[in-house]
Amino acid sequence: MKKKELLRLMTLVVLLISLLLLDITKSTVPTGDRDQKLKASQKAADCFDAIYRLKLDRNLEMNETADINRTGMIGLEYSFITTTIGNLEAKRTATNPNMAAVVVDMFTELGLQPGDKIAVNCSGSFPALNIAVMCAAEVMELDPYLISSFGASTHGANDPELTWLDMEHHLVGLGLLSHPSDLFSIGGMEDLGKEMPPELIDTIVSRIRGYGYEQFYHEDLLENIRQRYHIYRQQGDVKCFINVGGNDASFGDSSVMIHTDGGILTELSEKDNSTGLVQLFLKDGIPVIHLLNMKSLATEYGLPIDPLPLPQPGEGDVYSEIRYRKEIAVIGLTAAAILLWLSRDSAEKKKTLYKI
Repeated sequence: MKKKELLRLMTLVVLLISLLLLDITKSTVPTGDRDQKLKASQKAADCFDAIYRLKLDRNLEMNETADINRTGMIGLEYSFITTTIGNLEAKRTATNPNMAAVVVDMFTELGLQPGDKIAVNCSGSFPALNIAVMCAAEVMELDPYLISSFGASTHGANDPELTWLDMEHHLVGLGLLSHPSDLFSIGGMEDLGKEMPPELIDTIVSRIRGYGYEQFYHEDLLENIRQRYHIYRQQGDVKCFINVGGNDASFGDSSVMIHTDGGILTELSEKDNSTGLVQLFLKDGIPVIHLLNMKSLATEYGLPIDPLPLPQPGEGDVYSEIRYRKEIAVIGLTAAAILLWLSRDSAEKKKTLYKI
């Protein structure tokens, strides 16, 4: 074997050994925000338990075949305020209280600091995720402006006697959540609940108003979205927009929502000119946290899909990170670079030295 070929083979061996050593010596350590993550997740678990007990106290219908972990966060297969078909596995995946840790992780990645203003858009489709977001925001001492709708997809908060706004009001009353929705809307088709019985809408709206909530209502969906966006931006320097679920205001008339993975968005996966809240915030350079497609989201953050039994707060890869010994990488790359340089022809070496 020629010297040149031998040196290049040695380069490959050095790189392979370096990779092996990096893998052998890697360590798993808690993330810097682990305490905040654990606190948010425990808070979320307490909220779930409170809603489960409330449903028992009121003798409300609960399908334990669907809510296999008895979280209280899984609703009916169908009701008169059901808006669309939801995926039951996704709904159960969302009931993992460690989803609150995932939200903390995203807030940390975006560099959010105590006092930062965030805009939050929630529907009744994923009550567990609504709770996760608010618990994370409270633990990190953020300043949210929250608009919620009570329409919900299947297995969401779709019991007309206990909508998401009813749940939220109860949790605020118990002191488990400190920030009620600033505005509420009907949700459903065009955010007007066109698929719902009008008399039922009136009953629910009247009840929620009785809690002291203020209704947001616009008959034209595009004007609805524009006004929502204006209200959010009036709050000051919004650092992030969080969209939970998929109500009509979130993506407007766009179908891109179906293909968009959950997590932090700085742009959409495909060109989209529709006017939804997500598009408007992204257009202004404000990052979006999109919480809808649960399977991709859980996989990305190392949480189980459709878990049984339900993980306890503190369980999951989201609480730890892998660290590698940088000196091994530096030594390996340096040695490989030297060997590659030695394997070059004399003319090439002189040329390189001349350029230096």
